[in-house]
Amino acid sequence: MAYKGQHRCDSETCFDERRRNRRLSARLDIVVRLHTEKGVPGPVERASTDNISSGDMYFQSSLGDRLHIGDIVDVEIELPMRTSTIFTTKRLEARGQVTRIGTQSLEEPNRLGVAIVFLKPPAFHRAIG
Repeated sequence: MAYKGQHRCDSETCFDERRRNRRLSARLDIVVRLHTEKGVPGPVERASTDNISSGDMYFQSSLGDRLHIGDIVDVEIELPMRTSTIFTTKRLEARGQVTRIGTQSLEEPNRLGVAIVFLKPPAFHRAIG
């Protein structure tokens, strides 16, 4: 039995009871834009998620040396979609705040794990026109 604040694991999952949102382990393509102190868009990178929920996300980033806890990032999340005849993607957009900088990726040593909490829920991109 697990108590609040303890980890509970079985053969399929391992999660922390303190999490507010259930996480989905998914490798989704994302674009991350770091904002500077003056609100001007900063460096941009393509990355991929390790896991995501309705309230937060964890991904591998090559911006690790430029990211700090508290930084604001804009994220575009590409969702693969299939209609009856074609494959396409839809794009969710979100703004998040960096809450944790993790360790180096074993698969890609030049990348660090980054956790963000969404400042508002991700929403589908809407064309203006």
